[in-house]
This record gives sequence, structure tokens and C-alpha cells, in this order.
Amino acid sequence: MYNVLIVEDHDRLREQLGNFYEQEGFRVVTASSGEEGVTKLAQEKFSIVVSDVKMPGMDGFQLARHIREKCPDTDVILITAFGNIKQAVEAMKLGASDYITKPFQPEAIRLVSEKLIEKRRLQDEVRELRIRVQDGQSLEGIISKSPKMAKIFELIRSLAETDSGVMITGETGTGKELVARAIHNLSRRKAKHFVAINCGAFPETLLESELFGYEKGAFTGASQSRAGKIEIAEGGTLFLDEIETMAPPMQVKLLRELQEREVERLGGNRKVRVDMRIIAATNVDLSLCLARGTLREDFYYRINVIPLQLPPLRDRLEDLPLLINHILEKHPVARERAIRQVAPDVLDRMLAYRWPGNIRELENIMERAIVKCMAQIITEVDLPAAPQRVSDNSHVALEGSSLTLKQWLLKSEKDYLRGLLIKHEGSISATAVEAKVDNKTLYRKMKRHGLQKESFKEMQ
Repeated sequence: MYNVLIVEDHDRLREQLGNFYEQEGFRVVTASSGEEGVTKLAQEKFSIVVSDVKMPGMDGFQLARHIREKCPDTDVILITAFGNIKQAVEAMKLGASDYITKPFQPEAIRLVSEKLIEKRRLQDEVRELRIRVQDGQSLEGIISKSPKMAKIFELIRSLAETDSGVMITGETGTGKELVARAIHNLSRRKAKHFVAINCGAFPETLLESELFGYEKGAFTGASQSRAGKIEIAEGGTLFLDEIETMAPPMQVKLLRELQEREVERLGGNRKVRVDMRIIAATNVDLSLCLARGTLREDFYYRINVIPLQLPPLRDRLEDLPLLINHILEKHPVARERAIRQVAPDVLDRMLAYRWPGNIRELENIMERAIVKCMAQIITEVDLPAAPQRVSDNSHVALEGSSLTLKQWLLKSEKDYLRGLLIKHEGSISATAVEAKVDNKTLYRKMKRHGLQKESFKEMQ
């Protein structure tokens, strides 16, 4: 129950306002003057103060100024029979939450009060979330109450005290980069750059120039010299995501640079000393890459000093309500519409879902639900059906068609690749590993069939 203080020198109006708020479920305290209101404010805490502006002695403006200075968490509604633009502006400057002119309808008071109480509820929820964060359920923006994640938090803190190489493994969307940033932010290197690069996003030649930089004239289009990611990460941390996509020749060159702690730009002959920490990440089983020869053993052991395995969301479902609340608390549309929670049946459906895209998928699904929701409780979420595998009997559907063998093979290849891309949510590295082709071949075939990896990420 919320407390309301009504400050009004007219007995009848004070009684009417008190009756109205009591009927709305508030606990009401009244005062007949600004001075008496100050006394009541010193005795107990109020959520809302409703005050007349024109009163003998201390007027409503003076009372609002006092409340802003002494009780900043208390909202003030000023009421007067002499309303004008100048007074409204003055009221807001003094800290009033709203301003109503006489004569007024009860509905006007109700709407203003409901808005203020809703704001207070949201503030209380934020305060509660911050308390949970202070209780050790958050680390550098990673929120959890799962025992599995508690061990991850301990390991992050421990790793932050060293410069050892770290290999973070986990499914797509588990927050590998977030963990890498946490390690960096808690380390002695936090004042320097955290430089992230997705190795799977660049062809081999471009990845080399991105990592090592280049001198002017090193190749066609190199109109000026440019530092690479390794140089930029000097003194800080270099995060290499999808490390398994790096071609063996690049692995050799990077390994040499890591061992010598020196970097040489493309087209240059000057070596620059670098001091940085390497954190790598992958969402595939690197032992398979070692077995296939796409990952060199010497490179693997150089970067995989300390492994850190992140659990998928389905193995820490106790965190789901906490994560949902966190998303609602930080989302601007949810805050604007006062969306506070999901309905119990919706939460049950979300708990039963497998979450193949993990926390990233949860954020995307919540984004859609928030945008569609027009109430304060989310009553519907779009949980995708499990991706359909390409049927082994797909040739049956082609019976009676006029396709040539080449056309049929191309169509089958497109359907096969599309099924894998759906399964791996557009991840080139994971799709290439399962298809047993290299990234370059996969990109070439995707281009032939008009398949864009971005469209499959949107299907999460």
C-alpha cells in the first residue's frame, strides 16, 4: 500500500481528496497547511504529496521545494485555481511531478496518480535488481544465479589476475565475447584496448591485413599506412572469435608473432614490439579441426592454455526469469510502456523451449515480444519451431519433373546448405565443419545459390 499526504487548507476539498484516494486503495494522511505538511513529512515517508498552491503561510511552491531537497523520492502533485503556463513551468522547476488546475475531474487525479505509482513500481524493480547484482549475481554485466555460472564467475576472476591465454568454448549466443570483456575489464590491462575480431568474417588475405596492418603501397588500394588489430591491442587484450576458421598459413604467421611478441606490417620491414593478451573463442569442437588438419597443433596449444566452457541456456534455465527481467528493465520501449513481466503461461512455454540460439536468441525473441506488446504484461512470444532437416527422400518430390541431373544436383545442394545454415543460425564456421568443406568453398557455393548468412541469423 502506498502512502499519500494531502495538504489543503480548505476542509471540504481536503476531505474529498482523502476519500478519493482511500477508495483507490491508498493510505491517506492529511494536513491543513504547508507547515503541518512539513511536520508530517518528517514523521513518515510518503509516495505522493498532493498540495494546493495558494495557502496561508507556506504555499505549495515552497512545499514542493522543501520536498525536493528533503524527500527526493516523493512525487508532488500541485493543484490550484489559478493555472497558467508560467506557474506550470515554475512548478516543474521546483520538482513537482505534475500540475492540475481547478476545477478538476476525479479521473484527472486518478490518471496522474496511476502514472506516478507505475513509475515508482519500476524504480522499485530496478532497485531490487541492483540489490541482486550487489549480492554477487552479476559480474561485468553477466547476470546469473546458476551454480554453473557461479563457477564461471570464480574462474573469470581468477583468470583476470593472470596473462595466460584463454580459449572460450560454447554454443552460439552463450556470451563468449561478454566473458572475454569481463576478463579484460577485471585485469590489470583494463585501461588499454579490448580489440575484438571475428576471424570467420574475413577471407584469408583480408584477415592478414586486419591483424597485422599494412604500409602505404603494400597492395592495390593501400593508399595510406594502417595499424593492425595486434598493434591496436598493445597493452590490452586481443579477442579472436571463430578461431577455427583461420587458415593454417595464417595460424603459422600469427603463432610466430605471438612467440616473438613482435609484429611486422604487410609491405613493411620494421618490427614493432607488442605486449597483449590473447583470448580466443569458438562454437565448434576443436578436436575435430585438429583431426581434419584444419587447425595446427602448435597453434592450438599456444592459444588453448586455459579452457573455459560456457553452459548453454537450456542448462541454466533457473536464470531465465532473471534474464527476462533484466531485458525488460533495460529495453527503452519496455520502460516507456511500463512492461514489467511475462505472463505465467508464457514463462512456462519459454522454460520448455530448447533455446538453440541461447541468450542472443532470447534477446531477439524478447525484442519482438516487447514491440508487439501493448499492455504491461507480455502474453505472447513467438518461439520458432525446430528447424526442419532436409529430407533424405527429397527426390520423391521431383518425380515427373523435367529437371536435368545437373539441375537436380544444384537444387539438392542448395536445400542441403540452407538446412545447415538454419541449424547453425548463419554460422559459416559451424556449417563448413558439418558440411566438411573449407570456408572459402562454402562462401563460393552460397554465392552460387544466393544464400546470405545474415538472413539465417534473422531467423533466430
